[in-house]
Amino acid sequence: MWTQYKLLSMSVDIVDLAKFYASPLGLYVQGNLAQSIGDIWSPPHDDVLLGYGYGAPLFADVWPDAEWQFLMPAQTGVMVEHEGLAGHVTLVEESGLPLRDDSVNRFVGMHALETARHIETLLDEVWRVVVPNGRVLLVVPNRRGLWARGDATPFGSGRPFSRSQLRVHLIDAGFDILRLQPALMLPPFVPIAVMQKLSGLDRALQLLVPQLGGVWLVEAVKKVPAPLKKKRRFGLAAGGWVRPVFSQNLPRR
Repeated sequence: MWTQYKLLSMSVDIVDLAKFYASPLGLYVQGNLAQSIGDIWSPPHDDVLLGYGYGAPLFADVWPDAEWQFLMPAQTGVMVEHEGLAGHVTLVEESGLPLRDDSVNRFVGMHALETARHIETLLDEVWRVVVPNGRVLLVVPNRRGLWARGDATPFGSGRPFSRSQLRVHLIDAGFDILRLQPALMLPPFVPIAVMQKLSGLDRALQLLVPQLGGVWLVEAVKKVPAPLKKKRRFGLAAGGWVRPVFSQNLPRR
């Protein structure tokens, strides 16, 4: 059995996240999600990858040699767990990401949407900083999945989402959804050794009962122009501290 970490508040504390992902179950989750993300996106070449939420699992297992920048929300806290991340992590407020408009090609959010104080505000900021036709990938707890129903994992903290809820939020924010697929099909109470042996079954369950996955992986593209009802705040970072503008090449898939 794995050690259980109590994650009761809407926002997961950075220390609890670090403890979970250092556990056997957390390491399994890292590997499972890394494979799923790798199936969706090809390795980056010239693109800078922007991670938001909790980035350590992404850096460790998903393209560790890529150029990453990570933004960690104030409600979660910040921690640099890998030497290679030094100088690449920034603590931010979700209502004002310190980036120029249209400056990010690929945005990856993990432990982001479910712990956001204001989902609309965060998605508006993501839309603002992503280039036209830029790609967004979100890892979000599934409301119907077993991973969201307990407090032994970070996916049991915050708001889980149904497939239809995710579609509404993203479309309203100005994104077109390219794919929405499940991951972490086996429940978290299955022993790790059994999970590892049943990796083939995990893949089969994604096709047979996608609604029971532990998380949704949502790939979306920034739509231009934005929905007319949206009042966008452009130039939010102008005049203040910003990261260098990222590469303007369109993302490769």
